[in-house]
Amino acid sequence: MKYILLIIISLFLISCDKGIEPKEDTEPRGFSGTITFIGEWPAGIKRTHIVLFKNPLNSSADFNIFNIKYVSLEIPNGSQSYNYNTTETAVLPESGYLDAGEYSYLAVGQSETENLSLNRVDWFVAGLYFSEGDSTNPGKITISSGVITEDVNIVCDFDNPPPQPPGGN
Repeated sequence: MKYILLIIISLFLISCDKGIEPKEDTEPRGFSGTITFIGEWPAGIKRTHIVLFKNPLNSSADFNIFNIKYVSLEIPNGSQSYNYNTTETAVLPESGYLDAGEYSYLAVGQSETENLSLNRVDWFVAGLYFSEGDSTNPGKITISSGVITEDVNIVCDFDNPPPQPPGGN
């Protein structure tokens, strides 16, 4: 009986690996798509990024570090298209693995500032994600665990930019 108890305890310890610590979540979760640029790029642009916000941008106060959930690497100036996947193109790699849930505002933002700025006035929305069939309101994106949502595409038409959120120029 003593040997059976010892075997059970040994198997328990071996299978626990790190005790009761939660398993690291390595499941893919995020989204991917293509950004298409139409027209001449504006002069003076220093940086272009894809930015995802958890909550809508109803006021300039909503443009804050707590609401920003994903920022892409810089998109090269003059690009005609840019393919992205949040798990591969995030400025901070861990931010590319988004929490499951609903996100309210996905945009391509451009700035004329040399340094990365979190001031809303420094950014102009060049393209906005719209739900299919509705080009009047920003589209919502639902992220599920273990899934990369595909075809989250944005068109940046420099001759016909989308409505700007509050707090910009």
